[in-house]
Formats: sequence, structure tokens, C-alpha cells
Amino acid sequence: MFSSYLAPIGVVTFLTLSQRVLADALFTGCYKNDGTFFTTQADDPDTSLECSTYCGADGYTYSGWQQSSLTCYCSNGYPAGYYITTGTDAGCTDTTQLSVRVTKTSFQNLGCRNSVTYQNDGYSASTVFDVGTCLQSCSEGFIATFRGTGGSNTYTCHCSQGGLASVGDSVTCGAGTYFTFYHSADAQASGLSRRRARESKELQARRQRREVEYCPYGLTACNVGGYSNNYECLDLSTELESCGGCMHGQYGNSSATAGQDCTASGAALGASTCVNGKCVASACKKGLRLIDGTCQ
Repeated sequence: MFSSYLAPIGVVTFLTLSQRVLADALFTGCYKNDGTFFTTQADDPDTSLECSTYCGADGYTYSGWQQSSLTCYCSNGYPAGYYITTGTDAGCTDTTQLSVRVTKTSFQNLGCRNSVTYQNDGYSASTVFDVGTCLQSCSEGFIATFRGTGGSNTYTCHCSQGGLASVGDSVTCGAGTYFTFYHSADAQASGLSRRRARESKELQARRQRREVEYCPYGLTACNVGGYSNNYECLDLSTELESCGGCMHGQYGNSSATAGQDCTASGAALGASTCVNGKCVASACKKGLRLIDGTCQ
């Protein structure tokens, strides 16, 4: 049964009659803990909401609460779509799974739907690796939907400026359902430029924390062979095949600068090095000339 979802006032009136909405501590799903992201434990919290508040105060982007053991985990990385399970804001169907929340956001939760249709307002669907990226990209919109199928490590994000055309039934959140979030009119109208600046600064800080979280100081977590779920720690200032940046992308940072493979720069065998993130050749292959450390 589809319901009208045509305007912001309609959304709020229809969907919040029987729901509690929360900014910050935003529930974004239940997940199996594969031990990759949620490894930092916090001892004090007693509930999922307290866990989110604790993790946010400690500078983490996400919290994961395991009800069965009353354990709180904090993380700056988000679980892959493969690991999504079922649950609601009140708790996970399987209490051994993690109830994951965004610790700080101006979006509020409208629960999950089994289907939605979008208005023709210029927005289109995008593929993301985490819910934080989705919410940031929809910061100027009224609605954000977030969906994982469970068969991929990625998610689908879709923003809407004026609301959704229609929504299906309210369902337990899980693979294939549409997590639906909204901005109040006040959140959209006030402090937009200030929020953009803050979110940009927070994103940069999260990226710096991720580098320290995954690898020892001075090393960067780089994807292995183009697969985003595996990484190796490299010194990008001297690494011959990832000079100045990760060749297959930086782990958890899709916008990082790509590096160079100094062995493919035209230098003779054994005559290339990476110095301070730049390829430097001392001899070139036949037919090329050495000019200022590069083969041309």
C-alpha cells in the first residue's frame, strides 16, 4: 500500500505520527561484526544511545552496540554491505549483532520502507561505501535514502529536495529495505554554509584518524589489487610501486590522490626510485632521454 509523500510537511505529518525521531545517534542498521572496523571498545555505556554519545564525544563517526554482551564499539569505518542483518532503532533481531549509529548528524530517522519512488528533482542515485558519505552528499536535500542489498560491499544513496513521490510499507530494516532520513525545514535553512565547512573539516579529521587507526604512524592503508576490503600499510614517500599515493585507492578514502608506479615510468630496470613521493630515474630505457630525473 503506497502513501502520498509529496511535500516536506506531508512527510513529517504522515511518518512521524507513530515514530520517535532523533538527530545524532542516528540508527543506520544492524550488522554482523567481522572484526574489521568495530574493534575499539568503550567500557562505560549501558545502552545503544549512550554508546553513540560516548563514541561521538571521543571523535568517532560510528558506534556499534552489542546487546547480548552489553558491549560498545567505536569506529571511523563502516561495515560492508555484505554484513547487514535485520533490526530496528529499538534493537537488532539477533542481539549478538551490532546496532550501528552515526554519532553526529543533523538528519533524523524515519524508519525503513520496502519501496520508495522519487520525484524528478534533479537528484540521481549514487553508489557509496558508507552511510556518512550518503548523508554528507544529501546535506542540502530534505530526504536521504540508503539501501544495501546484502549481495555487495557497497550501498545505494539517493537524495531528494522536496520529498518522495510515494513510499511503501514500514518494515524491519535489513537488506533490500530503504533506510529513510530527513532534514527538518529549519535544519535545511539555517547554517547551511556553516554546516558545510564543519562537515568538510570533520571529514578531513576522520581521514587523518583512519590513517592512524589502520596503520602505524607514517604509513598509509592502501587497497590491495583494487579490492576495498583488503589493505596493506605503505610508506608513500618511498614505495616504488605506489609513489605519492595508493595505486588502487586509499582504504576508506575514495577521494585520495592516486600514486605512480615508478617501475612503469620508462626508467631502465633497477634505475628508478621513489623520493619524497615522486618518481626519480637515474637511467632510461632505450629510446628515451633522462631529463631532470624523468624519462622522456
